[in-house]
Amino acid sequence: MNVLISGLNNYVGRRSVSLMAEKGFGVFAITRNLKLFESRLFEPLRAKVYELDLIRGSVDYDFYIPDLRASFYFTQVPTLQDVVNLKLELLSLRNFIQLLSRMNCRRLVYVAGLVDRDEIQPILDLLEEFNMDYTVVLKNSVLGRDALLDRVFRSIAERRFILYSKQYAGRSFQPIGVRDFVRWLKRMLDVPAFHYKVLEVGGGEIISFMKLFDLYRSFHLIKSGQRIINVPRWLVKFLYSRKLDISSTDYAELTTVIRSDYRVENGWQTDMPFEFSSIQTALLADNMSRT
Repeated sequence: MNVLISGLNNYVGRRSVSLMAEKGFGVFAITRNLKLFESRLFEPLRAKVYELDLIRGSVDYDFYIPDLRASFYFTQVPTLQDVVNLKLELLSLRNFIQLLSRMNCRRLVYVAGLVDRDEIQPILDLLEEFNMDYTVVLKNSVLGRDALLDRVFRSIAERRFILYSKQYAGRSFQPIGVRDFVRWLKRMLDVPAFHYKVLEVGGGEIISFMKLFDLYRSFHLIKSGQRIINVPRWLVKFLYSRKLDISSTDYAELTTVIRSDYRVENGWQTDMPFEFSSIQTALLADNMSRT
């Protein structure tokens, strides 16, 4: 089986070109800027990647992948809540669907975050307009090397004093190890009950953001020895928004994730039993090369 991936700026999309391929499962992908994409890789590329711009519609009409059975589209904007972002996403997705149609592929898995739970109706409308055999997957935060939380924790661990808000840091969520999630995506492709459905996916364990940070320190994945100080939420926002050790984009995304990630029931387990790795295993498996 061959699959096509779009959305390599998305963390899971980028990791999929290395983690998804196996014997009998060919992986192809498209990206707007091939050189930039390759510069961000830290593991072997196991997919054939083509440079195509879905926003401008500059798609090579000779582009063809034989035996293309399915596709994965990873949302290419930070959130669908912004009107401009939503328009760009719909344009890109429409062009991607048209590309799939020329290769007689109707199976499409659209992957977004839980933050977009209430914003996906325009996506569903577009998929139904083209009569796509779709599954929409809304995921909890993903753990792995160079993921959002990984970048943020490594940045703030450089500080001598770490200011945090207990209101936010104490919130619980269900993170998913990136290797588990890619494995889950491959398994769910042919489950009949998942066709034309919206699935919410969370990991097997519940943990607070603060306890996850403590795990990073205990496993020596980041520096330890900092003084951690609980301060009012408004002060954290004021200080971090003016003197960032993390990018403003990462800070904005982190704030959205903390507010929006929640516990999910994983009711899909009745149709596809799946065993998630522990959070400790997920962290260590993806970070052993740099510990």
